[in-house]
Amino acid sequence: TAENKFKRLFTQVDTDNPVIATSGWKQFYSDEGNFSIFLPSKSVTNLNSENDDYSINIYYADTKKSSYIVGYVDYNNDLTDLSLDKVYNNFLTDFLGDDIKLLSQQDVTLAKYRGIEVEYQNSDQKIVAKSRLFLVGKRLYILDISNYKAGDAKQFFNSFQLEKEMKDNPIEIAMNI
Repeated sequence: TAENKFKRLFTQVDTDNPVIATSGWKQFYSDEGNFSIFLPSKSVTNLNSENDDYSINIYYADTKKSSYIVGYVDYNNDLTDLSLDKVYNNFLTDFLGDDIKLLSQQDVTLAKYRGIEVEYQNSDQKIVAKSRLFLVGKRLYILDISNYKAGDAKQFFNSFQLEKEMKDNPIEIAMNI
């Protein structure tokens, strides 16, 4: 299966590297989402949707080079019977659809939470993007950057912090070399 194919590509990536914002980047907070992240734009657009199974809140910012998406899905149902890989694969199928080519997948961590990072390409092969997903309870956090080679994926991904984790384990934001 495709899931088994990409499990062979898994590697472990440490995402707990603090970063300092580069020029023009601003720290964005979501009190409802319980997170903060640096985004390369002052203008952040919020989209949300809700149905019987989940509610989703997405924030995005665009630059001339790349698009940045951060958000979360709150599931209404119990996820304990599903494996973490199944939750991630179900979301990726819904989020990315069948019109993409999955290029790679690897394990990542955020504090004590296991997640995945995927690299994918759209069907016309013009845009290559990366996404990271982290499941925290019934909440799935989503980070996505399109055209990541022209953007700053490292800055974006490494600046993501869960606010509860920040309060429990304060860190000084420092240069990530």
